[in-house]
Amino acid sequence: MPTFPDQPLYQKIKEDILRQIKDGQLLPGDKIPTEYQLMEKYGVSRITVSKALSELKSEGIITRFPHKGTFVTKSVLLPPLVRDAPIPSSHTAMPASMTEIACILPSITDSFSLSMVNGVQSVFPEDTYICHIFQSHNPTVENYLLQRCLELNISGIVLFPQDQPFFSNQLLAMQLQNYPLVLLDRYLPRLNTNYVIADNKAAGELCLRHLHKLGHQRIAFVTSTDRNTFSVKYRIEGIQETALSLNLPDYAVQLVEFLDKHKKFSYYQDLFLNLITQNRVTAFITAESSTCTYLYDLLTSLDVKVPGDVSLMSFDKPVCSSRNPDFFTHISQSEYLMGREAGTLLKNRIELYDINTYHRVITPTLHVHESTGSVCL
Repeated sequence: MPTFPDQPLYQKIKEDILRQIKDGQLLPGDKIPTEYQLMEKYGVSRITVSKALSELKSEGIITRFPHKGTFVTKSVLLPPLVRDAPIPSSHTAMPASMTEIACILPSITDSFSLSMVNGVQSVFPEDTYICHIFQSHNPTVENYLLQRCLELNISGIVLFPQDQPFFSNQLLAMQLQNYPLVLLDRYLPRLNTNYVIADNKAAGELCLRHLHKLGHQRIAFVTSTDRNTFSVKYRIEGIQETALSLNLPDYAVQLVEFLDKHKKFSYYQDLFLNLITQNRVTAFITAESSTCTYLYDLLTSLDVKVPGDVSLMSFDKPVCSSRNPDFFTHISQSEYLMGREAGTLLKNRIELYDINTYHRVITPTLHVHESTGSVCL
């Protein structure tokens, strides 16, 4: 247990967390320990821990999401895109004009999205740029936000992926106008614009080769989104093409689509019991980190042990309240780097008037942890 000088305990905890961030032990988007874990580490009460976290949150150092956890963020949350925002009381430090950009994403309720946003923001100096963050929720709202950004003279947009295939005439019109736009983790064949994506086919190959090396011959791919969504589609293709190259039979990979994470476990218990007992599935790959945590809890409700009975792995790092942060084997898409690359492309387009089209493909990496193991014979 750390020792404290004559200083308030909450202040010491706060400074220790700040030190970890400064030293790179905690990066933007990383989940910090729970209040209970911090209480155990420092030997203090929950009130003391809460006060330290509250100060970090008020200073924009961390962001807390209900039922998700507490994550490192880059800075204070930026103001929403409104024209009647109050003017700062001091004008002396304000520049004559600031360039306004926008990030439009379906939601910002997970560490993956937060890391990408922080990556984008890291490129733009806070004294010359204002970054507006919009949650689109669905394609209709996204289309509306694109139109509003044009009406309000936003200088450029980083557009994040929808969890479904989506293309609008508004996007095509923006391309024809040569509007500064970068797609992030998203590719639209009809739209020849800048984009930054992860190599999803390579990621699918990494998943299957890892499980095949452990002896798994029957694997289920589980997704909560449309299989034709850009990332999901190519992950499936990578898995299926790898299965073919390994001479696995057609039934080796099964697809379980549209898992609704809002349904009670009882709705899916028979389905997954049949996959394990009748179809002899020994490993699951989930397309989303949130799907992974849902499936883990579902399997636990069935008294199916991970990895004792089945292996479980995911795209992106899952955050599960019942497991330590490094339990799940997962594919990292280097989301912070992806955001930074997208921000760089947009910044060059705005400042250097670079009208060339660039396609950046980020190589994924496999992180092997406890949730995958050899097949039990």
